[in-house]
Amino acid sequence: MDQNLEEWSELVDTLRDNFERKYAENIKNGVYDPRDVDRIRNDFRFARSFIRGRERLEEGADLINSSLTFKNEYKIHDVTEDMFEKELLHLGAVYFRARDINGSRILWLKVKLHRKDASADYIQKEKLGVASGLEKALNEEPLKPIVVVLDMTGCGLVNMDIDFVKFIITCFKFYYPTFLDYMLIYDMPWIFNAAWKIVKAWLSAEAAAKIKFVTKNNVKEFISADSLPLHMGGNDDYKFVYTPGMSLEPLYPPEEKHEEKKVTFEAPKPVEEEVVTSAKVEVSETTPPAPTTPHQTTNNVVRTPILTNTNSNNSSNSTAKAPTSNNSTVLKQRHSFSNSNNNSMDKNKQLPHRKPSTNNTFVGKYLSVSPADQLSFSVDGSGDAYDVITLSNTLSLSVAFKVKTTSPEKYRVRPSSGIVQPGKTDEVFVYLTEEHKSTSTVKDKFLIMAMEVSGQSVEDSAKLWKDVSKDSIMEHRLKCITTSTKKDSAGSAAPGSPPSVSPLSISKTNLQSVTSLDDKIDRLEQQNRQMQRQLHMLVILQISTAVFLVILMFSYSCFGEELFSRFLSPPFGFCTDSYGRKF
Repeated sequence: MDQNLEEWSELVDTLRDNFERKYAENIKNGVYDPRDVDRIRNDFRFARSFIRGRERLEEGADLINSSLTFKNEYKIHDVTEDMFEKELLHLGAVYFRARDINGSRILWLKVKLHRKDASADYIQKEKLGVASGLEKALNEEPLKPIVVVLDMTGCGLVNMDIDFVKFIITCFKFYYPTFLDYMLIYDMPWIFNAAWKIVKAWLSAEAAAKIKFVTKNNVKEFISADSLPLHMGGNDDYKFVYTPGMSLEPLYPPEEKHEEKKVTFEAPKPVEEEVVTSAKVEVSETTPPAPTTPHQTTNNVVRTPILTNTNSNNSSNSTAKAPTSNNSTVLKQRHSFSNSNNNSMDKNKQLPHRKPSTNNTFVGKYLSVSPADQLSFSVDGSGDAYDVITLSNTLSLSVAFKVKTTSPEKYRVRPSSGIVQPGKTDEVFVYLTEEHKSTSTVKDKFLIMAMEVSGQSVEDSAKLWKDVSKDSIMEHRLKCITTSTKKDSAGSAAPGSPPSVSPLSISKTNLQSVTSLDDKIDRLEQQNRQMQRQLHMLVILQISTAVFLVILMFSYSCFGEELFSRFLSPPFGFCTDSYGRKF
C-alpha cells in the first residue's frame, strides 16, 4: 500500500475514534442522520474531508458534529424539487457551471436576485438551496474543493443581507470545512464597503486571503473567457433554464475533461494553502502528509500547498507534499532553548519561562508565519521575555527572510535574517530585554520580509535585498503585547508589572467593534429608506405641480381670456381700484 495512503488511513481511523468517543451520546440519541453516521464510519474520502491538520483531529471530530447536526436539522438528504416554489426554481440565483483555470468547479451566486426584505420562509428556502447544492457537489467529488463566485452586478442596499453572508461563511467554516478553494467577489459596489468590514472581522488572515475582489479587468486571471458570462467580458452566453428532474442529474458529466492549471496570486495564495474558512482558525505546527505531486504555477515555479484535499483514487494528479518538519522536535525547540538556538545569549543568564500557546498562522506568498497577528511577551519572573516566530517554506525554492522592528533598542532578534530551505521550518526568537519589560509595547511592531533565492548564502542574500524590486518581496507585520499572571490581594496587577491581557477582553473588544459596524449598517439602511421616501414625495409634488399647470394652460386656451379673468377675479379683487379697473 502507498505510504501516504497508509498515513491518511491512520489519521482517518483516529478521527473516527475521536468522534465515536466524544459524541457517543449524540449518536445514541439520534442527533444525527444514521446515513451520515454510516458514511463517516465507512466512507474514507468523506471522513478525510474533515481533517485540517495532523494535530487537529480533535477539532475534526467537532467539525463532524457540527456538520452532521446541520444536515439533520435541514434534512439535507431528503430535499426534493417539490419543496421549492416554482419561482425560486426558475430564478437561477444558485447554480454550478464551468470550471476555473485550475479545473475547480464553480458555484455561481447571483446576489442581485436575493432580497433582504423577502419573507423568512423564502430566505430559508434559499439557504436550503445553497446547502443542497454544496451537499450534491460534495457527494460527487468529496476531496475536490470548489470556487464560489459572488456576482454582485447591479446590487443595491436591498440586496445587502449580512445574515445570509454569515450563513455562507458558516457553511464553509463548520459544515463543509475543507470544501472552499477560494471565493471571488465580482463588481462589488462601494456602498458595500462597510459590510465587508463586518465580514472581514469574522475572518482570520488565512480565510481573508481566500477572498478576492475582481472586476472585468482581472477576473480572467482566475476564470478563462470561455467560462465567463458575457457581462463579465467572457464568451459564455449561457442562461439558466430550469427543467424538472435536473437535480437528479450530475453537476458535471463524468466524461468532461479539463486542463489542470494553477492560479497564481500576487498576495497570499488561497488556492495553494490548506482550505481555511473559520473566522479564527488555529493551525498546528505540522500538517498531515498528502500525495506527492506538486502543483505548477503559471510562472513555472513549483509551489507545494500545505494541504490539498484530493480524491484518493486519483492522488497522482492533484495533491501536494506537506512540510517535513518533525512535530516533537519543533515543540521541544519552541519551549526549551538549546545552545544552537541561543548561542548569542549569555550562558549564565536565566531564560524566561513562557507558557505554551497555540498560534494561528498567516500563509504568505513565500512563507507561512506563525503567529499570524501578534507576539506575546510574558513579563512574569526575571530575565528577558520572549516569543517565537515560526517560518515555514512550502515552495520548491529557498526563501530568504529578514526581520525588522520599530523599536530595536527594546528587542533582540536571533536570527534577524537567514534562508529557509524548501519544505523546512525555521524559528526566529524575539527577546524583549529585561530593562524594557515595564514599558509599553502597544506601538511596537515587527516586519517579516521574504523573497525567493536560489543557491545563495546568507551573505549573498543580504546583497540581494538592496537590488530586488518591492513587488518581489513578501511583507507581513506583527503587533506586540505583554501579558502577566501576577495579581495582588485586591486583584489588581502587581506593582511594576504591565496589566495582563485577557483573551476574553480582546474578544469582547472585537465583538463590540463588529456590533458597532453592524449598527452603522443599520443606520445607513434606515437613512437610505428615509431618503427614498423623501425622493418619492418630491416626485409626487413635481408631478402634481406639472398637472396643475397643464390644466391651467388648457383652461386658458379653451375658455378665453375674458372667462378666465372672471374666474380668477374674486380671489384677486385686491388688484382693482374702486371703479373696477385693473391697475
